[in-house]
Amino acid sequence: MPAAETTEAILLRRARFGESSYVLVWLSPDHGKIRTAARGTARRDSKLRGRLDLFYHAEVQFAAGRKSDLHALRELRLLETWEGLRGNYARLLAASYFAELSDLLSEPAHAAPGLFDLLRRAFAHLCDHDPSRRSVEFFESEACRVLGFGHDGNVLGAIEAHAGRIPANRRRLAGVIG
Repeated sequence: MPAAETTEAILLRRARFGESSYVLVWLSPDHGKIRTAARGTARRDSKLRGRLDLFYHAEVQFAAGRKSDLHALRELRLLETWEGLRGNYARLLAASYFAELSDLLSEPAHAAPGLFDLLRRAFAHLCDHDPSRRSVEFFESEACRVLGFGHDGNVLGAIEAHAGRIPANRRRLAGVIG
């Protein structure tokens, strides 16, 4: 059995995997993007049920996959749920955009402490403040800075050049915040 690793992580994406399982995509400061299989967690009697919602910040323990980058989720301890994101559409949309952008810009098995910290601070800020054009542009600019690619005043162009596209939520978010 592979040795288990433990790290802090923020849940970026969740997709059904079979009848009772999920594939979870996390952002970790130590491991970058991590994909884990959470087997049986969609069952009513799962001990992890209710602790795998989007944007949750947790300490996760996973066993590395032998043949792929899909790892087995072993344990999870919630650190922060950021409930302030969930009662406001604009805040939830901004959190969704920030998570999707972080997913797009991060790589598996490449440490991303700056991006992780930026995302954690952005979620904490959104719990108490509605998103603004300035806060969205700050997140985008800081993401470029911490990942080490310049933007020469054209942040969206730099993101598109680096990642190949801009998340679709960006346009919806711009429509909501003006």
